[in-house]
Amino acid sequence: MMIAKCNLAGKPVICATQMLESMVKKPRPTRAESSDVANAVLDGADCVMLSGETAKGDYPLQTVQTMHKICLEAEAAMHTKQEFVDMSNRTPTPTDSTTAVAIAAVNASLKCVATAIICITTTGKSAHVVSKYRPRCPIIAVSRLTQTCRQAHLFRGILPLYFEQDRDIDWLQDIDKRIRAAINFGKTNNVIKVGDAVIVITGWRKGSGATNTMRIVYVD
Repeated sequence: MMIAKCNLAGKPVICATQMLESMVKKPRPTRAESSDVANAVLDGADCVMLSGETAKGDYPLQTVQTMHKICLEAEAAMHTKQEFVDMSNRTPTPTDSTTAVAIAAVNASLKCVATAIICITTTGKSAHVVSKYRPRCPIIAVSRLTQTCRQAHLFRGILPLYFEQDRDIDWLQDIDKRIRAAINFGKTNNVIKVGDAVIVITGWRKGSGATNTMRIVYVD
């Protein structure tokens, strides 16, 4: 119930405490613990967190690897399209431009089977809103602010990219550079391939709060 309320509000949820407690002393988790981790993912948690298992446990590396495998299997079992439909139907109207563009972007990613959604963002809000609607593909959030990139790790499906290059005098060229950097980042991480469709979300001017543009780009 608490996770569902946070999902509806677009707030990141971290599920923690005794997730794989038996792995403090044993190399394998119990079936109940594995189910707990999987159900946390299926219920909508953005993050699952270990504590004593890695702080004082005998098998810290195996614990992280085990949790990683369980999360991957649970995410593969999720019906993301239905989650998107339910969440978008519960969005009040009228809504702001960022939310409207985020809903359109996730819908477009499902229709054209996009391999990534690229968000050119300053504060990270546009990427956070896209994450709320649970797209099937990863969200690559490109920002020049380290704080924005760090915070993005808390939201499900976001891969933050810190863009270090200096600002271009021409704003449109600067946007294109960041999009190209995101595509190259996706290729390096085996998320994007040549010929894939990607959804690009940008603003209409410099600064935050201007997100209102979505386009579909095919990778060359």
